[in-house]
Amino acid sequence: MTAKRRSAAPKRSTKAPQRVVPQHGALHRAASTAGRNPSPQPIRKRPRTRSQQANAEKLLNAMVAETNEHGLDNLQSARVAKAAGLTTGALYSRYENADEMLIALWQERVCTPFLQHLRDVVQYVQGKLPADHPVTRAIERPGPLLQLGAEFLVIAQRNDTVSEVVTPAVTATLDDLGLNGSCDPLAGAVVMVAASAALGTVYRSFITPTNPGWTASLMSLRTAASRAVVVTHTHLPTDVPPDPINTGNPVRDELLTSAKRVVARVGFRAATVTRIARRAGFSTSAIYQLWPDKETMLDEAIHEVSVLDYGQSARAKSQAFTTSRGDFGFTDSWYAGMMPSRKPRLDFRMECIIASRYRASTRKELQGFIGNADSILQAMFPKLPHALTAQIASMEQALGYGFIVLARFSPDAKRLDYYSLMTSLAKLAQLN
Repeated sequence: MTAKRRSAAPKRSTKAPQRVVPQHGALHRAASTAGRNPSPQPIRKRPRTRSQQANAEKLLNAMVAETNEHGLDNLQSARVAKAAGLTTGALYSRYENADEMLIALWQERVCTPFLQHLRDVVQYVQGKLPADHPVTRAIERPGPLLQLGAEFLVIAQRNDTVSEVVTPAVTATLDDLGLNGSCDPLAGAVVMVAASAALGTVYRSFITPTNPGWTASLMSLRTAASRAVVVTHTHLPTDVPPDPINTGNPVRDELLTSAKRVVARVGFRAATVTRIARRAGFSTSAIYQLWPDKETMLDEAIHEVSVLDYGQSARAKSQAFTTSRGDFGFTDSWYAGMMPSRKPRLDFRMECIIASRYRASTRKELQGFIGNADSILQAMFPKLPHALTAQIASMEQALGYGFIVLARFSPDAKRLDYYSLMTSLAKLAQLN
C-alpha cells in the first residue's frame, strides 16, 4: 500500500497582525499624518470674555489697594475678593496662592511705572533729561505704585517666587542703564548712586510723607556727576563689624540681637516671639518679663540699632573731616552697605522701614531717628549752615536705604568708584 501523503502544515506568519482601523473622515486624516508631524501642537487659550477681563481688573485694583494698606506680606485672598466684589472661588480660578497674586501685581501694575521711575532718575543724573523734567517732583512725593515697587525689592530678598520675576527685571534695567561688567567704574558709580536715590527716596517716604529739598539734591547729584574726575584714593576696609547692642543688661542684649536677626531673615510680620526667644536660648517668658509684647521689643531694637549705626557713621565722618579726606566721609556709607558682617543689621533696617508703612509705632521710632540724625550732624559741624546739614542728612538716609537693597541686584557694585563721585559732591557743597 502506498502511504497517503500528508499535506504540509501552513507556515506561520512572523509579522504581527495588523489592526484594521476604519478609515472614516477625520480619523483617516489623523492616521495618515501620524508620524509625519510628531511635535504636539500648542493649545491655544481662549480669549477672555469682557466679563472675565472686567473681573481680572477688579482683582488687580483690589490687590493694589489691599497691599498699600496692609503690605505685601499680609496679602489675603478673602480681603482681596471682598474688595473686588467677587467670590474667593473666582479669585482662585486665576491665582493659585498669595505668591501668584504678588507676581500678577508686580507684572500687571507695578513693574512698568516703577522701573521707568528708576530709569528717569538715572538718566536725569546722567544729564540725558532736561533740568525741569517731572522726575524732580516725583522724587519728592513718590506715589503708591512706586512704594509697592520698593517694597517688592525687599520682599524679593527672602521670597524665591517673587525673586524669580523681580530680580531679572531690576538687573536688566541696571544693565541697560550702563551698570554692567564692561562699564567704567566711575560711570557705573553714577548709575548706582542715581538709582539708589530713586529707590531710597521712596523708602524714606515710608517714614516721612515727602522728601522736601530733594529736587535740589537731585540737581546736586547731576552737577557732581558731570564734574567728577577719577581721584586716586586708598580703599576702605572690606569689613568692619557693627557696634554690638549694649544696654547694660546681657539678657536684654541677647534678645534684642536675636530679634534683629530673625526679623532680617523672615520679615517683621513672620518674626514670632517663640522664634526670637529660641534663637537667643531663652524661653518666651524671658521676653514678657522685659517687654509687654513683640511690637514694643522690636521698637526698642530699632532704636538701639539706629543709635549705634548713626553713631558709627558720625565718627567716621568726623575722622574723615579731621584727616581732610576729599569725600567728607560720604564714601563710607557705600562700603558699609557691602560689608558681610553688617548684612543682618542692614536687612533688619530695611524690614523696619517696610513695616513703618503699616505700623504707627515703628514709623514714629524711625521719624525720631531721622530728626536726631540732623541734630547730631549739626552739633558735630556747627560752622555748617543748618540747611546744608539737613540736606546732607536727608541725602545720606535716602542714598543709604536705596543702596542697601540695590547692591544685591548688581554683581558689579563692589568695583565701582564711589570715592571720586562723592569727592565731586563734597567739593560742590564746599565741604572739602
